Amino acid sequence: MVDLDKKLLLPISDSNDERLWSGYLRKRWTICLFIQTSLLFAARVAMPVCATSISKQFGWSKANLGAVMGSFFWGYLTTQIIGGYMADKIGGDKVLWMSGFTWGSLIFITPYIAYSNADTTHSVILLAITRVLLGISQGVHYPSMMSLLAKKIEDSKRSLPLSIITSAANFGSLVCGGLGSIIMEHYGWEKVFYVVGIMSMSWTYSLWVLSQGQSRNVVAIDKMVFSQSSAVQSSAKIEVPWRKILMNRSIWAMIFAHFCNGNCFYILLSWLPSYFNEQFPEEKGWVYNVVPWVFSIPACVLGGYLSSYLMKCNYGVTNTRKVIEVLSLGGVGIFGILLPYCSDFRMALLCSGLAIALQTFHNSGVLIVPQDVAPKYSGSVFGVMNAVGAIPGFLGVYITGYILSVSGSWKVVFFFMGIVNFCGAAVFSIWGTSERIL
Repeated sequence: MVDLDKKLLLPISDSNDERLWSGYLRKRWTICLFIQTSLLFAARVAMPVCATSISKQFGWSKANLGAVMGSFFWGYLTTQIIGGYMADKIGGDKVLWMSGFTWGSLIFITPYIAYSNADTTHSVILLAITRVLLGISQGVHYPSMMSLLAKKIEDSKRSLPLSIITSAANFGSLVCGGLGSIIMEHYGWEKVFYVVGIMSMSWTYSLWVLSQGQSRNVVAIDKMVFSQSSAVQSSAKIEVPWRKILMNRSIWAMIFAHFCNGNCFYILLSWLPSYFNEQFPEEKGWVYNVVPWVFSIPACVLGGYLSSYLMKCNYGVTNTRKVIEVLSLGGVGIFGILLPYCSDFRMALLCSGLAIALQTFHNSGVLIVPQDVAPKYSGSVFGVMNAVGAIPGFLGVYITGYILSVSGSWKVVFFFMGIVNFCGAAVFSIWGTSERIL
């Protein structure tokens, strides 16, 4: 009977914890989550990529455009904490595929909603509501994914999968910027939303299949079954120590740094295409929608490598995170301030590319600090951090649109972005930590 049990044993882990993924599942989930996150960002940047065409067609002002793009983050903000909490309770994989079907459908129907009313004010309001709903559905993605990875991959093997998956944000933006510009030029802006929507829903189905297969994995015949439900039962008993989380100075330093990174990231994501379109109208859209983001892929890997190198040199986890984060926030601030002074198109591409590249260092800095300071509650802590980090998504984007409407000055926009970054780097350098708190 012992031999039979050994033959029937279906290992799902290469460690002593049966709830951890095996090497095969870890690679499979890493690829799956990379593609899902890429599509998530493709859906998110479809509006900025098509913004110029849409605003011209419907007669929008920059304030209207800023309101529509920024409205996404009003919804995105609301589901950060609940997304992490639900992922800790029922499993991140379930939350991911449920949200994926929702935001995939919303991005697909966006053009229909845009054409549903000819009045400019009404069309802006309807699209803003759609973007809010898109934000609500996408807001659970990162907290759920962080909770899932914290539970399924042991600490020593988590860095590489995490760096690969988080690089998908820039990869998805790059692909949508490049292919989206080509599709828009030849077939119209509406087709960008249709293609992204269909691909998102199709791939979410693959994620659902993988999740369902994982939930039926058998550990041994004499134990009957080890499924995700057992993990749910144990996680349901977890009570998040919210008071300790919200009263800790180091956690707030981490949150503030993430807020500052969000401010620069969302300004670049939402307004960079408009900046190039205005300053260099004779240049091809696919060039400035792709080239700056190309820098981000090797930079993301470089950030992870530099982080690992510093820790191997016994620099310490906290000091390593601080160095990486200062390079990220400080570097983006410097190149962001320099960008509007570039009169040459190639120099502007280089400057914006370096800013976007250094922004990816954040993935090896503050972004993984929640798993350092509170591994047991990483989903909930990340939810709080990302909720605050989403605020500049609507506030910063809207303020940028307002500044441009009033002054028309890109120098003011990028100077504001740089100062915020310098403040974030200083705060995290002084009060940040990666020592376990909870």
